[in-house]
Amino acid sequence: MVRDDTENVAELVLLRAQRAQLASRLKTPWWYVAATAFVLAVACAVPIGSHYLIGAGLWCTLLAIVLFYLLQHALARVSGVKVGTRTLQQYPSGRAWGIAMIVVIVTNSAVGSLLLQHGLLAAAIVVGVLATLAGTGCWQGHLRGIRRDLETGRGAA
Repeated sequence: MVRDDTENVAELVLLRAQRAQLASRLKTPWWYVAATAFVLAVACAVPIGSHYLIGAGLWCTLLAIVLFYLLQHALARVSGVKVGTRTLQQYPSGRAWGIAMIVVIVTNSAVGSLLLQHGLLAAAIVVGVLATLAGTGCWQGHLRGIRRDLETGRGAA
């Protein structure tokens, strides 16, 4: 049976409306932004912790990973949208922001360790704080890209 163009247009309009509704549900609440900043602060504290306490770097890393997964689960429960943890692969619009966040964390680790080797604790703390702020901004950009992909149908839903 051949469908006419009005039925096809109506289905496309309905699909766009459903995608927009799905994307609008993925708004980041204030507590999610604050918790993301906390998780990134823990991740950025790895060089300082590992410099002064044996094993602290490992525990900070594990804590950051566990908190990140719990945070993703909480966002999925609140928004009803499970974006998962493989967002760099599934949502192309947020990929650059996600990679930028990873670069910020790795750079913080290298620069923080170098500063601590030279006895510059205050500078390492400042670098960690700036990396936390930059990483939080990158993650928010990543989530905006995911919303854009959900709205346009580019990513995995």
